[in-house]
Amino acid sequence: MAFISRTMRRWTAGGVFAAAGALAVVLALALAGLGIGLAGGPAAFRDWMHSITPYALLWRLALYAAGGALYFSRWRPRLRALQREHSDGGAAAHARLVKFERLCLIALAAIEAANLPGLIGWVLG
Repeated sequence: MAFISRTMRRWTAGGVFAAAGALAVVLALALAGLGIGLAGGPAAFRDWMHSITPYALLWRLALYAAGGALYFSRWRPRLRALQREHSDGGAAAHARLVKFERLCLIALAAIEAANLPGLIGWVLG
């Protein structure tokens, strides 16, 4: 991997996670600031966000579907192949993977449940 410098190889998983999280927060704040500026103010931005509620739901569902398709077609088979190389045939690792997949689905359901009042308000309002 010639494109990765020696200092990048020394980053721990926690450091990479923290850097990615910080970058995500900075990017989200920048996009929110840009949206507020383009909309004309916080009230106009809130009204615009309310008006696009169903389209944002469709966008998120499309992203979930694309991510799920990639996961089940490309990443999960690779993970399972690596797990089968373990001494126990990967039974314990497979159990952890299934548990993680369930937790991810619960997290996505919780995120969408938190967005449900906005969608109901859009439908009724």
